[in-house]
Amino acid sequence: MSIKILQVDDDYINNMANERLLKKLGIAFESKNFLDPTEALDYLGKETPEFDLMLLDINMPRLTGWEFLDQFENGGRFPIFMLTSSLDPGDERRAKEHPLLTGFFVKPLTKDSFTKILQLANIQVELT
Repeated sequence: MSIKILQVDDDYINNMANERLLKKLGIAFESKNFLDPTEALDYLGKETPEFDLMLLDINMPRLTGWEFLDQFENGGRFPIFMLTSSLDPGDERRAKEHPLLTGFFVKPLTKDSFTKILQLANIQVELT
């Protein structure tokens, strides 16, 4: 099974590090990455892509992750996980209360955090 992941994060290196971790874990995946959250919104507004999950950063130029969520019409298509460098307890509290978010995780993505993401997204894969 191949996991389809949407990454919305202005940090190219972070996106690549996430992909490198998935390869290291032996996970088959396809990734669509957006460095600009407004481009991701445009794409999601015009297309009806099927993703298994989204990894969304908070601190980005043009739109924050919160502003992205305010403008995004998800309709429960896929679970969204905040993956951020923010250590602000207010962000974590806000994420837990947000109806579109399934989880909040601090960068960098690790085997343990990705295992938890898979559990919350109800995705069954074997990890190496």
